[in-house]
Amino acid sequence: MKKVMVMIVAASLAATSSFAANLASDNGGNYSGGWTNNSNGGSGFSAWSITANNGTGFAGAFIGDPASAGISGLSSTSFGQFASPQLSGATVDAGRGFTGGALAVGQTFSFDWGVNWDSDGAGNKGWNLYSGGIGGTQLINVNMGGSAAITIDDGGGAATLFSNYGTAAMTINIEQLATGLRIYATGRDGIETYDNTFIGVSGVDSFKFYSSELGTGDNRQQYFNNLAVVPEPSTIVLGVVGVLGLAIARRRAAK
Repeated sequence: MKKVMVMIVAASLAATSSFAANLASDNGGNYSGGWTNNSNGGSGFSAWSITANNGTGFAGAFIGDPASAGISGLSSTSFGQFASPQLSGATVDAGRGFTGGALAVGQTFSFDWGVNWDSDGAGNKGWNLYSGGIGGTQLINVNMGGSAAITIDDGGGAATLFSNYGTAAMTINIEQLATGLRIYATGRDGIETYDNTFIGVSGVDSFKFYSSELGTGDNRQQYFNNLAVVPEPSTIVLGVVGVLGLAIARRRAAK
């Protein structure tokens, strides 16, 4: 019996590891050869769509160290954007979709996001969630303009996501519920929290990070990393039950 219990525990751990594996994942460390339009590291995502317009300034996407912008808690090989100076027309967008289709109920899309100084003046930086691909229906916009405030808007008007300055990276969690889209995170000051469900919102299948006409200085650049989509808990449970059943059946057959 003791041996059977050991087998069950081992099977449970193996199943949890196998079935809890990310449906999609990627990070800046996968781009040692450079992060450019149509590059595609990781798994479970479509290729990156990166567009940059210098205007009379400078804009682009790169792999770099957020510490150079005073941001903590992110890898030295994270995704970053620059677009400056103000009123130059400089813009950069970087987005992609989920190859597995829109988030199903119980699935969560997450990423680490770092911002330090505000965007300055008329500048903006942030990210969008879409249904129907990038350029389709925009479901959520998160934006940081010329103040400490970071806002979130589902089309019904902007509300405050976080109010305080800070330098810590934020883990953004976007979970599809049966009732709507839940977004939750801890702010960059390490104290503020946000947890809200946007009732009736569903169909997230792509996302985009954007920066435009930021003030000068690396501290105004945004960084992000550790993109992931994880399965719903029920999938993990079914996996555990299945592997346990297989282990027990094999044990009985051996007898």
